[in-house]
Amino acid sequence: MTQVGPTLTLRDIAGLAGVQRAVVSMWRRRPLVRGQRMPFPDAVPTADSVERFRRDEIVDWLARTGRGNNAQHHLDAPALSVPVGMSLEDLVTLLCLYAYGDSDLADLSAGERESLAERSDRGDSFLLSEVRQLRVDHDVPQYIDDLIEASRGLPEALARLEGGPAGRALGRRELTAEATTLVNAVVRASTMYLDPDGVPIVFTGSPPSLPVAIASEARELVVVGNGSAERAVRRRAAIHGLDVSDNAAPPLVHVLSVLGQEHDAALDKIDDLLLGLGKGEVGVVIGPASALCEPLRGDDERFRAKMLRPGRLVAAMRLPRGMWREAHRQALGIWVCTGDRTTDRPMVADLGAFPPADVAVEDVAADISGALTGDGRRAFRYLRVADLANILTGSPIVPQGVRAPRLKASSDDHLDRVQAAALVTAEPQPPLDVLVTAAPGTMVLRQRSLGELRDAGQLDVLRGSRIDSKDGVADGSVPVLSADGAMDDVALDPFDAPRLYPRASRTEPGDVIFVGSASPHARVDERGGALVASPSRILRLRSGAGVGPHTMAAIINHQASTSEWRTWSVPRLDSDAAEALEAALADASTYGAALRERQAALHDLITALIDGVAAGAVSVVPRSKV
Repeated sequence: MTQVGPTLTLRDIAGLAGVQRAVVSMWRRRPLVRGQRMPFPDAVPTADSVERFRRDEIVDWLARTGRGNNAQHHLDAPALSVPVGMSLEDLVTLLCLYAYGDSDLADLSAGERESLAERSDRGDSFLLSEVRQLRVDHDVPQYIDDLIEASRGLPEALARLEGGPAGRALGRRELTAEATTLVNAVVRASTMYLDPDGVPIVFTGSPPSLPVAIASEARELVVVGNGSAERAVRRRAAIHGLDVSDNAAPPLVHVLSVLGQEHDAALDKIDDLLLGLGKGEVGVVIGPASALCEPLRGDDERFRAKMLRPGRLVAAMRLPRGMWREAHRQALGIWVCTGDRTTDRPMVADLGAFPPADVAVEDVAADISGALTGDGRRAFRYLRVADLANILTGSPIVPQGVRAPRLKASSDDHLDRVQAAALVTAEPQPPLDVLVTAAPGTMVLRQRSLGELRDAGQLDVLRGSRIDSKDGVADGSVPVLSADGAMDDVALDPFDAPRLYPRASRTEPGDVIFVGSASPHARVDERGGALVASPSRILRLRSGAGVGPHTMAAIINHQASTSEWRTWSVPRLDSDAAEALEAALADASTYGAALRERQAALHDLITALIDGVAAGAVSVVPRSKV
């Protein structure tokens, strides 16, 4: 077969362009781009059923058409064109070898690569055997060189490998970034409990990316054994520049992952960990919540009770669902155990009972620190005390929904909330009344599309900008608006706005902010000076448009069609009728805003009443006693 050079699959192309996979298929069916014929490149012959395309042709096509959402596709493309048939671990081996050299891998012969491995891994604990067994063509080392050039350092290159085609081919699904962050917080709190200057971390289990993530701030990573899994962990640690050993003395933090294991096998490994914990050692276990948090039956329940009876467990948490990609509907659990002390009052929490925005990593770490020290005087945000005796008799370790008790708020706080909401709901709502009379009517209803109005210079449409909500500040004075109100709580500092978004358009008073989608939305900005978050756009009416901004917003909001916004039609009215309709619709808009404000106040009133009565801070007086 003719050598075709680096190739990309359709999925790779979608990732390169920053679009969904279906978008690439649409591009293939539509050769016209802005009126010019630019057909999608043809697939190259392959030995398997997966279509592949020459990388250089795809990069050139994206540059010529301007399609996609990644302006740096020419830089990212080399990282995606993985040589066909290469396994992830072979590529990681070459990447690890690169970390010990001072030249490109493509410049080295097979013998020179082996010599480099001998100098780098004299004890053959992670690299030498793999390099000796490696049989690759010249394009594979060249790919590693291109990957490193396209990455911001070796750790990012490793992440690209594991998240790219070679990693996907394994079908192995890692923890989400949120789960890794939570585990890292627990391990960090355990480390601080033993020694603020850091202690070695002993890791056992999988996935191999987890120990690298949690040991980034550790004194060293301890990996025991010389199997393929342990060697894979050492290679990744070397890529990240971590110190690795196969033995260490206490103080230590042992991290055990039993993800993907059956209950009996998982419990056996946890039991071995607990039995081996000594003074100056903390054990952190991550696994399925069904084994670590929920009730068990039969032999598994009796074995777990026997394991917990000595009182080594100091904290247990159930994590929210969806944090393990292998089983996104399955919740995970974490145990924290110590060899220094025992307790019959372990602390537990169900983090899945909290909204994602309420789970703060720093507070989770603080709670774990408090549980390890046994300081009952501090307040906990998530953890609450459980009774080991009940757990040993078959109760769940972490009951669903369990959380720390909240401190009682003062009576004044509850009263203030109720009264503030009641001030709004008790205010009489002025009626909305519109005076109308019969009109002679017209034989022909005159309509014009937004495209016609734009071509005639009677309206302008300006694109919104992609704005990161994290750039907002509490005292910002530059609001960020969107048609659906999703960004209404975001405001930027007036000095940050032009620096961060120099090309962003600002609204003027009376601008219509709209979005054309499956459900069109529009609103009127009465004040102006705001940024607009994409995909929303700014529609600015000029003299002669024949309709006012509130009329235009109402027409868009009642637009049944989901077609292109340029085809939307608006009536052509004379000036008197347009002014009268605009005034009536402005009143209707004000009335609707007042109703929404009252609805929000009603929600606050109901919530404040429930919280106040439950806390014993508010009493509701029946109307019959008033």
